[in-house]
Amino acid sequence: MMKRNKFLALGLALVMALTLAACGNDAADSTPSPSATAGEENNTESKTYQFTGKYEEDSANASMLNAAFLLNLNEDGTAVADRYMFDNYDDSDAATNPTYTASYMSGTWKEAERDGVACLQIKLAYVDEAGNESNSQTAYAYDVAGVYSFDMTFPVVPGMSYTRTATMEGTEGKTYEDANAFIQAFKAEFVAPENVAALTDEANGGTAYLQPDGTLLLYAGYNNVAQGTWNVENGVLTVTINDAAVNVTADGNKATFSYDYSMAEGYSTTYTFVCEDVTALSAPAAGATGSEGGEAEAEGIASYDAGGLVLVLLDDTNMKVEFPEYGMERDGFTYVLDGNTLTVTAPGEDVLGAFGQIWSAMGGETWTIDGNTATKAG
Repeated sequence: MMKRNKFLALGLALVMALTLAACGNDAADSTPSPSATAGEENNTESKTYQFTGKYEEDSANASMLNAAFLLNLNEDGTAVADRYMFDNYDDSDAATNPTYTASYMSGTWKEAERDGVACLQIKLAYVDEAGNESNSQTAYAYDVAGVYSFDMTFPVVPGMSYTRTATMEGTEGKTYEDANAFIQAFKAEFVAPENVAALTDEANGGTAYLQPDGTLLLYAGYNNVAQGTWNVENGVLTVTINDAAVNVTADGNKATFSYDYSMAEGYSTTYTFVCEDVTALSAPAAGATGSEGGEAEAEGIASYDAGGLVLVLLDDTNMKVEFPEYGMERDGFTYVLDGNTLTVTAPGEDVLGAFGQIWSAMGGETWTIDGNTATKAG
């Protein structure tokens, strides 16, 4: 499979969608910051420790979120955490691997005692090229049968406040001699979805997989960002994406269609896919219109593509909002539809939680409806 552009821009939606506080860490600790002198009050006695951890979730943007971490606590009291984004499927040499970041976070460590229990105190932060620190934290790792563990909070976007948490486990000494050994231990292999044809947009790193059951899966890089259906009849290819018909142009046996993928306001990519010979495609089995091979059935009474969000009208008054790129959705909304004007009432921020950040930035109280598309008014 071709090597795609693995680093699509995260966009505003990604930054706002991902909020998770650290677990078991003490970010407000009054001890010196990670830039403090490494050996200060340090009783390391020439010991070293190595920790590894992994963050993984099943989402449309897994390649930008999922990562493995290698944390070395060195003899001189310094702590260095490297990051490897394994879901980009690049296991090349660490020195030139764009998915491997040395010193993604750094700081200091020392042996300590907390609440009367011996532990390792580990201070980490993201440090930019100018030496400015952000995302600082202080964690405590306790020995349980020779294995130390703690929850490390790391920035999703370096220097920003939106974070994820990886559980780190380690022992004295080293398990991996170098970064390349670590990469080989955590590397992943991409398995393409089952398909009868894979139409590629090499310039933008997109692929449309036409599956045997009539399902169409659209990938941006290694991320499944949209799905729909396809069919071919009498040499004519028809395509839907996100329940909306897509215009397919024909030139002899060649068929071309495009899809605008919008991650957030202000950032979008147009993917263009070409089937060189439609006659080489066999139509899906009769009645196969979805991944289960059954009839596709839309949820609710109507749905609208709202620029990264999907507004689903469940009945005459109730609505839910989906964020397909991240597999997130939230119900509890109500609405009034007057002609082509959709007025939405959202529940309180205390109910919406993290989803409220998406809605406040991307959503709106009033939408203008045009076919299958909703456009925020104002």
